[in-house]
Amino acid sequence: MRGIVNIVIGIIFIIGGLSGNLALRGTHSGGGIAAVGGFLVLLGIFRMMRPE
Repeated sequence: MRGIVNIVIGIIFIIGGLSGNLALRGTHSGGGIAAVGGFLVLLGIFRMMRPE
């Protein structure tokens, strides 16, 4: 379940950052928040693949 939450939040960050609606705090960088979203998606995939 935890991996799915990371993936959903990561996708929201990617879409918001690339559309210009979200920005990384302190830098006002949409690309930065999209990069954080990409990291969250990869982390979510890793957590889903890991055996429990």
